[in-house]
Amino acid sequence: MDRKKFLSQLGVGGAGLFATCLSSCSKNDTQPPNVDFQLDLSTSAYASLKIPGNFLVVQGVIIALSSSNVYFAVSASCPHQGVQVQFQPSQNQFICPAHNSLFTSSGARISGPAPNGLTRYNTSLNGNILRIFS
Repeated sequence: MDRKKFLSQLGVGGAGLFATCLSSCSKNDTQPPNVDFQLDLSTSAYASLKIPGNFLVVQGVIIALSSSNVYFAVSASCPHQGVQVQFQPSQNQFICPAHNSLFTSSGARISGPAPNGLTRYNTSLNGNILRIFS
């Protein structure tokens, strides 16, 4: 096989592989996981969530309590490279410590290299039981 034919076939094969990867990646990104779990805030494992400004990561979800006593819950992994985000209580926003992508308290992208926002989850507090759900 000559060089020109080899490079031509390599290009066709590479394009097919690239298209397959894009197709498979986009399917995973558009399917947010269903979430439904409860935390008992009276237990020592979750009691810190009763203090405004604190946050915890549970089952891939970052849960935070704002200074105005509102619970936020979003996906914990930055969509850029999967680094765990952190809560910034002074601004009620989430930040990726790796590349400084910023997200609102509801997960919307503000800035940075992240291609999109974080998945937002609902919260409901009943006594000491905090429910996080899709």
